Amino acid sequence: MKISVSSLGGVGEIGMNMYIYESDRYAVIVDCGVKFTKSDEIGVDLIIPDFSYIKTIKHKKIMLIITHAHEDHIGAVPYLIKEYPEIAVVCGRYSWDILNKRLNEYGVSVNQIYIDEFKPFEWGDFEITAYPVSHSIHGTYAVILKIAEEFKAVHISDYKIDASPVTCAPFPLKEFIDIGKDGIDLLMADSTNIAKSGFTNGEYQVIKGIDEVFKNAKGRIFFTTFASNTERLQTVFNTAAKYNRKVALEGSSLIKHVDTARKHGRLSFNDDILISRKQVEKLDDKTICFIATGSQGEGASVITKIAENDYSNIKVRKDDTFVFSSRIIPGNEHRLIYIINNVYEKGGTVITADDLPIHVSGHAAKEDALLLLNILKPKYLVPIHGEVQHLVKHKKLALEHGMGDDNVIFFLAGNKIIFENSIFLEKQDIQAGKRYVDLNSGEFLTPNELKNRKKLAINGAVVVVNNAENIENINEKDIIIQLIGFSIEKEYINILKQSIIEYSQKNTDVEKKEDFNEYAEQTVKRFFKKRFSKRPHISIINTHNGAVS
Repeated sequence: MKISVSSLGGVGEIGMNMYIYESDRYAVIVDCGVKFTKSDEIGVDLIIPDFSYIKTIKHKKIMLIITHAHEDHIGAVPYLIKEYPEIAVVCGRYSWDILNKRLNEYGVSVNQIYIDEFKPFEWGDFEITAYPVSHSIHGTYAVILKIAEEFKAVHISDYKIDASPVTCAPFPLKEFIDIGKDGIDLLMADSTNIAKSGFTNGEYQVIKGIDEVFKNAKGRIFFTTFASNTERLQTVFNTAAKYNRKVALEGSSLIKHVDTARKHGRLSFNDDILISRKQVEKLDDKTICFIATGSQGEGASVITKIAENDYSNIKVRKDDTFVFSSRIIPGNEHRLIYIINNVYEKGGTVITADDLPIHVSGHAAKEDALLLLNILKPKYLVPIHGEVQHLVKHKKLALEHGMGDDNVIFFLAGNKIIFENSIFLEKQDIQAGKRYVDLNSGEFLTPNELKNRKKLAINGAVVVVNNAENIENINEKDIIIQLIGFSIEKEYINILKQSIIEYSQKNTDVEKKEDFNEYAEQTVKRFFKKRFSKRPHISIINTHNGAVS
């Protein structure tokens, strides 16, 4: 039997994780996440995978497994289920509570099945077992897929080998050693942190740094981390209690994750430590700790708005301490610099992981990855979950430690790799890509529409309105030129008007009248390119005949 593995996202990029394992009659999708936007992706809120490939395998029975509840692994699930409602969703109870809230927001219901840790279940040709692994969010799993009794794959997207986490499951090293004794054919493994030497530090490494923050803070503390990082949140609550500070939670996603973690016994604190926003002003600054969203400087986040003095009654004060306890996702640096400067300008202080040990990654570093290779001894390795540089470095690590070049497969979104009798046969291309989501309109933007938005943002627009009843009688008062997104001196507007009027006065025959819009557009285009090196979007409107270009 031929067995294939495809990716619709998550390799060659950070985010948008989606992988598909297939036999003749069954398919298992692992994760379905979003990618967060860059500042130049105007009007785009989320990026999700192109699901077109799913149409080609609709004849198969399809199941979706969720490895954990980070947005880059679950964020696109509502969109997938809207298009393919017959797909069953399998995940842990913790992940389900978070995912279900998202599905309800989109008005989507699914056929849902719970994962039981370490307990195999069958899906046609597949026997699947979920192993809890350590990461920054509770309920993270590695997935072991035994296909048609002949092919065994281990899919481990986000993990680190942490033997003593604060709230999450410790890495099941003994169980993975047992898996390796039986042998596996394919390892699909996280590459995000592969460039970092050593093992990724455990969560306990941040306790001392966070303690120092609380011990030395003279005023209020504003603490931000990823809302889903239950490990970090527990440390903050513990430290706040130690230093007799009350905690105010700000941000809807943070509150959802705190509620879910408490429900599952993965976050513990006394109710009396929590205070509302209204209660904050009644307390001394030295007794307050805010935990808020905005660790990546998102424009609408709580931390950003507080730094701008644009959040309810909370303004930055002298002696406030802002703590960024997370890694900076590439591309977000400028946002955080903006916030940091705002805080300092208003008299506050900022502490990042560059100042104190207040953050550890949730992803495997080089020694974690090497240990995993040594205990699993896969026949084939496919580096996943990372940019191209990470995948290449993961491959290099495997080659340096004994794997053959033919046994480490370079794999990107839009690739399908095919095996037969546990031997790699070939790599094919499949349809894959990105869909740009505008949450305000609920619409998908095409790449061309996104390109036009970028063009508008950079070059602006020019609208020329012709109010003349007859083109041959046009005069200066009949032409209105409106610039959008930029301005020029009035004398240049007058020069442009005269160029348009002169054409109409010289060309009064019917055929030339019909060319007026085209001529006006070309005149405007040449004018702005030659004089200002700009390429604005141009619209020509004739109010008496309704012609628009």
